[in-house]
Amino acid sequence: MMWDPAIAAAERTEAARHLITQARTDVVDLVTLSALELCVLDGPRQPLFDEHVAQAWSRLGNRQQRLLTNEATAGMVERGLLTGDSPQRGSGYALKPELGIMLAARCRPSSIVITGIGLPNLRTMRFFALGDQAVPVRGFVVEDPTALPADIAGTLPHVKKLGPLGWFYQYFLVSPMKAAEVLAELTISPPRHSGAVVAPGWTVTAFYPGSRNREGERLSITGDGTKARIDGPGMGNGGAAGTAYDTEGLRTVMLRLLMGPAR
Repeated sequence: MMWDPAIAAAERTEAARHLITQARTDVVDLVTLSALELCVLDGPRQPLFDEHVAQAWSRLGNRQQRLLTNEATAGMVERGLLTGDSPQRGSGYALKPELGIMLAARCRPSSIVITGIGLPNLRTMRFFALGDQAVPVRGFVVEDPTALPADIAGTLPHVKKLGPLGWFYQYFLVSPMKAAEVLAELTISPPRHSGAVVAPGWTVTAFYPGSRNREGERLSITGDGTKARIDGPGMGNGGAAGTAYDTEGLRTVMLRLLMGPAR
């Protein structure tokens, strides 16, 4: 990838190491990006990317892609996410450590966990393992779809006209235990949108790039806010499909799913 050297440099900084240490006990707010900015950062070439966004980007002509790339890059420089003065995409810019950590997890995850509810137009959380060869999982970067933040609306004045390219994502760095807790608390209740239940339950799908488990795992979870039933191969406490779990039991299932099989 064009940004690989910059990502590696950002990961090695003292600031990045401090963020990873901080995430052992706290939720670390990393960065909020538009889908357009993710495309400029080579998002469509990463292991997982929104299909609607990738299609919207590919439909643009070369000239329009260049114009939007320049605009998005200038916005990231203005917000301090990129530093440097190179006009060449992917060359000469240093990444803010928070951005480098997010990209490292998105570009080289040892596991990816996706939540879904069967409604293609309703975006949901994703989890990317941050690690390296020595330590495959040092934490998880959580991707949480969000609305256009007021504090950066001025740097992207035309973003609302961009369709899927104008979607926004907020990224957090958390420990494996916190990631499992977030997943358990999310899926133990039925999915809601604007206060209304929109689906009977959740699907949680895990992929493990580079492992022998190419199929990954897929669970169906139906909960009432107190207990949840899991259907699928399952990974929790040896329980059979359909076993009802409380939040603590569901957290154990999610932790095993996040950490993945032995390599």
